[in-house]
Amino acid sequence: MKKIFSVLLAFLLISATFAVFASAEDEDTSALTTGASGQGDLPFELVPPAYVSAKWAEGNDSPTTTILSYSLSNEMTTFFKDKENAHLDETIDQFMENIGCDDIWMVVQVDWALDDVDDPVSGWHYTEYWDGDEYFGLGRDSEGNSRWSEWDVVDGGLNNATETVQEIWITRGVPNDDRWNGNPDTKTPGVKDQLNPDQYVYDEENEELRIDYTEHTFYFRARFVVTVRNEDDEVIDKYYYSDWSNVASVGKDAETLEPLTEDDLKAPEITDLRMTDEDFNGCPVVAYTLTVPDELAENATKLTAAGGRIYIETEARVKGDSEWIQMQNAESTVKAGEMGCPLITLVSDEHPTIDKDTEIELRCRYVCNQTGLDDIYSDYSEVITFKTDEFGGGDDTAKDIAPVDTEPVKDGEKAEDKCPICHFCPRPLGLCIFIWIAIIAVVIVIVIVVIKVAKKKKN
Repeated sequence: MKKIFSVLLAFLLISATFAVFASAEDEDTSALTTGASGQGDLPFELVPPAYVSAKWAEGNDSPTTTILSYSLSNEMTTFFKDKENAHLDETIDQFMENIGCDDIWMVVQVDWALDDVDDPVSGWHYTEYWDGDEYFGLGRDSEGNSRWSEWDVVDGGLNNATETVQEIWITRGVPNDDRWNGNPDTKTPGVKDQLNPDQYVYDEENEELRIDYTEHTFYFRARFVVTVRNEDDEVIDKYYYSDWSNVASVGKDAETLEPLTEDDLKAPEITDLRMTDEDFNGCPVVAYTLTVPDELAENATKLTAAGGRIYIETEARVKGDSEWIQMQNAESTVKAGEMGCPLITLVSDEHPTIDKDTEIELRCRYVCNQTGLDDIYSDYSEVITFKTDEFGGGDDTAKDIAPVDTEPVKDGEKAEDKCPICHFCPRPLGLCIFIWIAIIAVVIVIVIVVIKVAKKKKN
């Protein structure tokens, strides 16, 4: 049965290969599309900011300040983590060459409206200038004039693109200058130009803008803009835009965010415990992979907007010990991908040194901080060890892993000499014998077709 499966697999591989060759003639296989300013063929899927949530700061910064939070996808955070690691490893040139450009980065744009998103004055304020000028960048016209107001976020930087949850403070206080009044000479709108007179009170002497949130509602939406830069004789930037996100709101008709409970926190999903080449104060650093499910990202984003936080707490121990030790220097910010954990906290009288070959067990749990409420905790993750990236049983011991079902290697035969596809052929010239058979069959078919076409033309 295994041999039959191997033959079928070989024919499927050949068919897929010919299909790729056939389609490659009509497609651009470069890593990045440099034509239209759509999503393009980026190294990650450009999705909108997720779970956008808003919370009025209630005068802590200014009478109108709002805290907006949103989430990045696992694929986005992983890509920017890889880029960051390439910088640290001094391999960024090769990394960018593989991507197909000289640089790539992402910003967030935040649009806003007051009361009615379709109002011609106070509705959504996005214009074509947010899409960027070829030479002057996002938000500017062909003469370099800024065509956005103080409250329009057209080039918002990310706190750290490797982190799942992001936060930005918007609609902050506006001084009584061009930022409030606008500048007709440069065609730059002021915030006053984007509000109706009955929606606000502005104290010019104290430069204070107030909006009654019991009578008015702010609406917010966001999108990502990825800039791809290529530098040759000149710098050429191409922009790629996500769709707009969900709409968040504060004020009169805003949704109410309910507190989280323990039922809202699932145990962390962690795999692949490994020793890194790094050290921290003379002790090795391990790393594991964290997967951030959508539900956790949504809860963490909403909580961040409300002034709370979800973070991850890591515990470890030397295999064979019974006591779990909380790792004080471990990474705690929720982000998909690699999470580092220095082992210095394991140093004790029983373990005066922690070596690179010390076998470690590790587990994690989420901690949720909410304003005015006690912290809540998720269940612990499964226990992971260096032995495998499979999960343990959820208790204090890691599961034993069943042996892999493989055919035994005969005496005198090296394991690497066996074909990885069929597991028994000698692999002439490095290819499985069944792949050779498939290639020969395809060649014979092509020859027959060519001969028939030639005879048809002759007749």
